[in-house]
Amino acid sequence: MSALPARHCRALGLNLCQHLCLAILLCGCATARPELAQVRALAAGSNALTTFGELSQRHVDSYQRARPYLSPAEDARERLLDAQRRAAQADVARLAQAVRLYLQALGRLADADAYDVQPELAGAGAAIRAWPGSGIDDRHVSAYTLLLQQLSRLGGAASQQAQLAQVLHDGDAPLQALLAALDSLLALYDKSGDNERDMVLGLLDVEIAYADTPQQRLLAVLAKNMQQSKTEEYRLYGLRHTLARRQLAALGREHAQLAAALTTTEARWMDR
Repeated sequence: MSALPARHCRALGLNLCQHLCLAILLCGCATARPELAQVRALAAGSNALTTFGELSQRHVDSYQRARPYLSPAEDARERLLDAQRRAAQADVARLAQAVRLYLQALGRLADADAYDVQPELAGAGAAIRAWPGSGIDDRHVSAYTLLLQQLSRLGGAASQQAQLAQVLHDGDAPLQALLAALDSLLALYDKSGDNERDMVLGLLDVEIAYADTPQQRLLAVLAKNMQQSKTEEYRLYGLRHTLARRQLAALGREHAQLAAALTTTEARWMDR
């Protein structure tokens, strides 16, 4: 086995160093990319999902709240609806959890250090050369260089850009479908809340009218206070339903915009 010519070794060493420097440069560029910060912000913005979970649980518990105000006919109907709501709740929770897990995964992919291979590249050290009689020949020198080139391709902004662009592109349609499902559920919760409000406040209206006598003055005062409290409660939850729907719509728009932007930017990187 003959030793590799000196100029061949120098060329391989220069080639390896160039790839290492390029990889480190690309890794550094990843932290400065504004798209990554936008994806991380999108992933962290799970307020809409938290609010959805709270409103969903309130919807499930509606029968327990309204039960004291129901007539026998209303109670029979609401008990059936209560069983249906509780049976569907596990799947409703899974829909929201799927969106949450997807966003969390996006955040990890967009993390500044997710594609940082600098420690591995630094640990590889400098280029090697062939040593006659030791078992290291030119094939091994070439393999060493090529393997580290592959490592450099795993890291940096280009790989992170490509991976994120692919995930955002492929995930946009199913995400939009799940967000639409959550929006429909919120609309249902809002309508159900209005029905509960009408039953509760309707009963209080009737009872206050009958209790508004000198003998039952204290009872009438307590009922009016409860009526005011319940009216404000239903008003605020109606606003929360509206706000949660707007937040989900904003989440969908931002995801679609990022999917389009990163796909376009990734194409530019590929051209380079």
